[in-house]
Amino acid sequence: MTLWDRLKDSVQTMQAQLTAKKHELQSGAFRDASMAMCALVAAADGTIDPSERRRVAQLIATNDVLQNFPPDDLHRRFEDHLDELTTDFALGTASAMREIGKAKRRPAEARAVIQIGIVIGCADGYFDESERDVVREACSALDIPPTEFDLHRPLRVPRSPYRAPDELPQAAGERVSGRADSGARRAIRPGAAVPGDDLQVFLKALTSGTRQKLFAHFADGEELTVGEAAERAGLGPSTTSEHLAVLRRGGLLQSTRSGKLVRYRADREGIAELLGQLHSYLLAPSEPQDTPPAHG
Repeated sequence: MTLWDRLKDSVQTMQAQLTAKKHELQSGAFRDASMAMCALVAAADGTIDPSERRRVAQLIATNDVLQNFPPDDLHRRFEDHLDELTTDFALGTASAMREIGKAKRRPAEARAVIQIGIVIGCADGYFDESERDVVREACSALDIPPTEFDLHRPLRVPRSPYRAPDELPQAAGERVSGRADSGARRAIRPGAAVPGDDLQVFLKALTSGTRQKLFAHFADGEELTVGEAAERAGLGPSTTSEHLAVLRRGGLLQSTRSGKLVRYRADREGIAELLGQLHSYLLAPSEPQDTPPAHG
């Protein structure tokens, strides 16, 4: 079993454990540390991507364990941390880590904070190395060995296999209307496999001409910050940040963080893997369809 497979199984176990001890996790320290953890995961790559902000906020609102607390209060604390991170990433990170560190007085709550971070980070199917980095830092703040949660090794997430149309999961907020869905399915040739989740995200990332031009600046293997990429592409920093986040989720870019500085580079290995999937998908033979009987 790969590390990613073990992690997915572990996340399911973690959520079950959190739910089982839900009534023990009601202190203010746990609440505050959890919101700080969620904010750090949302901003793990050094940018505050609006879509990631909404995604994590929705996960906070629907997490069974966090429903011990008023949702408006949780949202306010989460947003306060993100505002601090936006103003000064280094100071905001230090402030969030201090909040997390206060939970170490109760070991059960400390471990629950780490579990919350992992569950939130894995919820979209991509537990980036930058997200793992902030959870590892939180482990240090709580005096918990990262090995306890399998966070001490680099993670390479395998690409998803192809799935049949009725097996395709839809992320919250990304559901399409019945008409759009039926139109998309009609566009798939009869009997063909449907591209896997990762391949669909990859293709979606490439549908924008702006993103294509932006990615071209990484084609030579350069590592660029958001500011550097924005200057070369002639875009605003906020717009560039959003497009880079889409390219990263699509498997075209990787990000590394050193302090408050985040650099992006082309994910050549991931791109080659996804192009191989696309090649296999496009050349997959269609299954013969039943011919309706002729009526004489």
